[in-house]
Amino acid sequence: MLRSRQVVLAAAAAGAAALLIGSTLAVLTLRPAESDTDKDGIPDSVEAATQRNVVAASAGNEFSIVSRLASAPFSDQFQVSYRAGTFFVSYERARGSDSSYQLELRNLVEWEDRNRNNRIDLGETVGLGTTLGTTAFANAPVTKTRVESADGGLVTELTIRSPTVNMTLNVTVAERFIRLSSTRVLTPMEVKLDLTVDRVTLSPGASLGLDVRINTTKRLEYGNRSWDDVNEFAEGEAGINVTGGPDTSPATVFFSWSKSAIADGIEIPVSYSNFSTGAPNTYEVYLAYPLSGSGSPVRLVHDPVLGVDSAAYKGIVTRPPELQGDLVLYAGSLFAAVFLVALTLIVADRRRKKREE
Repeated sequence: MLRSRQVVLAAAAAGAAALLIGSTLAVLTLRPAESDTDKDGIPDSVEAATQRNVVAASAGNEFSIVSRLASAPFSDQFQVSYRAGTFFVSYERARGSDSSYQLELRNLVEWEDRNRNNRIDLGETVGLGTTLGTTAFANAPVTKTRVESADGGLVTELTIRSPTVNMTLNVTVAERFIRLSSTRVLTPMEVKLDLTVDRVTLSPGASLGLDVRINTTKRLEYGNRSWDDVNEFAEGEAGINVTGGPDTSPATVFFSWSKSAIADGIEIPVSYSNFSTGAPNTYEVYLAYPLSGSGSPVRLVHDPVLGVDSAAYKGIVTRPPELQGDLVLYAGSLFAAVFLVALTLIVADRRRKKREE
């Protein structure tokens, strides 16, 4: 049977150990509040870890954007290139999975919403419309500017203005996150396309639509919520996901758009329709902009997005944060544990002496 002194010492040691372990865990899980110097809603630590190296080059009616992330142990690359009204988006993961699609701006169409559902259905397009693609953009040069964001990341803006159609494309890509409005953050994993149609005259009773064609050999899926919407970087967006590679490590690129646009300063709903082209790996998509149908010139602004579902970004934001300790608090905890053991020994020694007397 253990003597009383041994029992007391064992209890003291256990208490000290519990105090040390508890205080150590408390210290190691104590982290400082996240800072956000540019007030875009994204912590500075996330922005620093996900900052990409963006190289953009333009010549004539073409441009190329290459965006790379190398934040050990995560890395990936996506590329957006453009030529005369057609975009090509590709994404390659570090493990070898890849995906891509080609998107052509084909036509501006007129349509009549005969069934009043605010979308373009078969048989509702009217008139000849306006041909885009090489017809509108073959001789439209690309101009490039670079500016610095509030937190030091570079922002590249590319502008294409058609000389034959009153249509302008503004392309924006950034190395870091940028807050564009209270409901929209531009991420470094995408390219934003602001599309402006100025002074287009429609037939009386007709609305405006944008006809785009997507070519891809990968899996294509339509969704009522975009990647940005799901991840709370935007509100009210729909989109198309194009996925390649195995299910265990897929690579996904997307084309998305806001469910609203601005027509003559007024917000209007935007819907989409998809039609079969009869050709393999080719998809026809119509974005519908319902208008008053007055026939007067209209100014329309809409903002589609070309982007990627970055596996490297997911890895960075989901990894456990590094533990950070507080030396003063830890030293205090250690002193308290030593004091507890010493006090226990003194009390035990006094009790022993009293029993011996």
